[in-house]
Amino acid sequence: MQIRFETQVAETLSIHEAIFLGWLQHSYNHAPIKTDELEALFAFWRDEVLYKVLLKLEERQILQVKRNQQDYCLFQINPKAYQAHTGLTLPTSAVRPAGDALLDDNLKKHLQRFQGTDSVLHNKLSQLVRSQSQVMLNYAQEEGLSAQAAQASLDKFLHYVAANPDRFWNSDLEAYWRFWISNSKDKQTAHSGLGKRAAIEKSVEHAAHNWLKRKTEDAQRYASVKITHE
Repeated sequence: MQIRFETQVAETLSIHEAIFLGWLQHSYNHAPIKTDELEALFAFWRDEVLYKVLLKLEERQILQVKRNQQDYCLFQINPKAYQAHTGLTLPTSAVRPAGDALLDDNLKKHLQRFQGTDSVLHNKLSQLVRSQSQVMLNYAQEEGLSAQAAQASLDKFLHYVAANPDRFWNSDLEAYWRFWISNSKDKQTAHSGLGKRAAIEKSVEHAAHNWLKRKTEDAQRYASVKITHE
């Protein structure tokens, strides 16, 4: 690999960060790349050095990284943070074009299906999948769903919305996704025995148990009193 980097970046950050940012500017094709491929490209570093560089750049907010369950990464340099830390203006060619997305095979199938028609809803869904799918998955996981549950939920969401064009063609789909996730969480909680219905049932069972216990104690108490007549 030919190494190109800005000496000013090396002076203000570090030589390692300058090398990685140089690769992003001059060699990276703005496409998803597998982690093991990235490690192979930077094989002249120990893996721990590579990941320390990535972590440091993310901490500085210079580098934005998207990841998926198939172990692919997508990198983007934040031009404002880059300039703030280095004093240099990032070339336009180094900025990842807006609209690129890190999609798994299932989302690619959805996108292909939506792009096959000219309907208003499908155009909205295409844009949603291209630009917001990772944000939506992140939101679901932040709300407590596992990565697998979030992906399954997004798949059902896209199928459901696409099947109801009259209802959703003019809707705020991101807002509806937040409602969808909230509803999914309620269902998960109910199934785990911690939902509102389960709480009510437990409360009723507890009250019934206490009532029966008191009734038994009362019966025993009154039965133990012997009344005699002289």
